[in-house]
Amino acid sequence: MDKFQSIIAIIAAITLFIYGLQSFSKEIESFGRDKLGHWISKVTRFPLGGFFLGAVVTSIIQSSTLVSSLTVSLASTGVLSLRDSLLIVLGTNIGNTSTAWIASFQSSFLGPFFLVLGTLISMIPGKISIAGKPVFYFGFIFFSLWYIGQAMEPIKTDPVLAELLVKAQHPLMGILYGIIITVIIQSSSVVVGLVIVLMGQGTLSLETAIPIVVGANIGTTSTALLVSLRLKPMSRLVAMSASTFNLLGVLITYPFFGLLAGIARHFTHDPAIQVAAAFTISNTYVSVFFLVFLRPTLKLLQQHRWYKQSMVRSEADKKLFI
Repeated sequence: MDKFQSIIAIIAAITLFIYGLQSFSKEIESFGRDKLGHWISKVTRFPLGGFFLGAVVTSIIQSSTLVSSLTVSLASTGVLSLRDSLLIVLGTNIGNTSTAWIASFQSSFLGPFFLVLGTLISMIPGKISIAGKPVFYFGFIFFSLWYIGQAMEPIKTDPVLAELLVKAQHPLMGILYGIIITVIIQSSSVVVGLVIVLMGQGTLSLETAIPIVVGANIGTTSTALLVSLRLKPMSRLVAMSASTFNLLGVLITYPFFGLLAGIARHFTHDPAIQVAAAFTISNTYVSVFFLVFLRPTLKLLQQHRWYKQSMVRSEADKKLFI
């Protein structure tokens, strides 16, 4: 296989991975779409309900981009308060690490197993058949990850790839790579999956991988920012806050990348699981850090003109119905 064929195969494999993630996300979302507003209003009654909701929903539907964009939209309609919106956003950063754990269990067996299982479940008469598609696409994710690894095998010693990876060894370049690639393909999950595949092949070191996956956290907020531009000021405030959290999170963890790598290596000898562990520790630390300072953060944001504009509009809307 020549270089051109290898590149086409890699693009095809990544496309399949994106398709698998999107399809799995849509299937899971369809189960609870009608009750979503009810669930949110119930869960956010608890002090940290939004935080756990963001983490759980993101880990289930495998899309922090979707959850963040949905949160921004619900903040615009008034279904979510600023506090609950921020809690959900912080929770999504933890839930976002679930993709890394799924990708770390690379196996040529798991993909076909879930593909066949999902097909068989779909053929069973009754309501249980609706679970077939999510199971099928879950297997599709594993299969496409395995395919990415196979497609990248012929070019892992390519000089161009080697040069790019050498540049990524500098933490700032690694972070920049993570941001740019995530903004382009609109999925931090894909970036994390690719990094884990490269780690498994031995073409990427843990010290290089950590800045890339952490940088993807910044890139993943770009969709919510774009969505918020068409919505009310409260939505823009939530989206801006999400981006700021992730940007500051990178600055907070930057001095400790070496420590993260050391902890991950102590945790396991498996390179793929090392990335997942480092990513989880980093995101959890940042989310808990901002959770501790949520009250002063809220007070600061409530002084912003977008918040004040939202409150004025909200009062005006109430008067219309009096």
